[in-house]
Amino acid sequence: MFMHERAQIILRRTEVLAWVFMVLVPMWLAVDVLIFPSSVVISLVYGRLLVTLFLGAVLVFSVVMVERASWLTAYFFLICLVAIPEIFEIFAHSVFYHWQINNLHITATQSAAIFLYRQLPIVYISGLALFPLTLLESLPILLAMLVLVAISHTGTTDPLAFSAALVAELWLVVVIGGSAVLAGLLQFNLFWQRHRLADFDAETGLLTKQAALELIKLFWDDQAQAKRYIGVGMMAIPQASAAAPNRQSDSERLSREVTYLEQHLPPGMQAVRWSSHFLGVIATGYSYQELRDLMNTLYDQTDSPSNPYGGRNVIVAERAIDHSISPANLLSTAEKKLKRALRSRP
Repeated sequence: MFMHERAQIILRRTEVLAWVFMVLVPMWLAVDVLIFPSSVVISLVYGRLLVTLFLGAVLVFSVVMVERASWLTAYFFLICLVAIPEIFEIFAHSVFYHWQINNLHITATQSAAIFLYRQLPIVYISGLALFPLTLLESLPILLAMLVLVAISHTGTTDPLAFSAALVAELWLVVVIGGSAVLAGLLQFNLFWQRHRLADFDAETGLLTKQAALELIKLFWDDQAQAKRYIGVGMMAIPQASAAAPNRQSDSERLSREVTYLEQHLPPGMQAVRWSSHFLGVIATGYSYQELRDLMNTLYDQTDSPSNPYGGRNVIVAERAIDHSISPANLLSTAEKKLKRALRSRP
């Protein structure tokens, strides 16, 4: 669930940068027209049109895939976003190299523009700071960028000039790339803390309803879980009578209920706080009857001083038995069952 949400964030930021690149790549053509001759501009125009189309494809697929994002999808489109402009830079350097061979009279402005092209990979690297990446994810991308920078210098005939340029580029990659990694680690830590606060109920430590729904969605979409049982169980906590002797506070009663539930959960089940007065479980790999038997064993017995957890309203809903078409539909079915049970109980 955490990786799914993280993948969605990466895809959404990929959309933003794809939009930015789609605007900047064609706009830079105005600079090319003012500085370079028509033979060079025509070649660059074809390259920029192809880059814009590929960025548009990344943007469209990112928007389409964001709701069912996986870590593999997010990283694939992130790499595409970084690689497409870089491949264009290599193509541009090839165009400049062949033009320089046939043209020995290059103005200072043209030389400066070609040098600026070599610095654009650094701009892309600094853009990594916008992504919540960790060190292990950032380093392969940075190394790939360094290789592309080295390739862009293959047109340099002077070995000393090549070495000096490569060392300068490497230093910039280390400085800006290191800043991107640090920013990514800080974002990752902040994201994890916010994720913990959002997914777990502050009072009980159990999964919240929204987090439980996200977890069910992951099981639901997992092809390996396609034929497995997915069910939910719900139990209504009875309200304490004001006249009852030794009446516990609401927080004490809730804490006791949570402890009892967690102590009796078998493997494959996750405790959930569905609402202020509803507790329950998510179960995978348990049939409707098995889940029903467990809930009945825990709660559906006569309430007595020796068994304070008996006599509860409990219900079970399971994907196949209740013909649920979606995770939200499964939860809705369970809630309706529990409300009917509460209305019918005297």
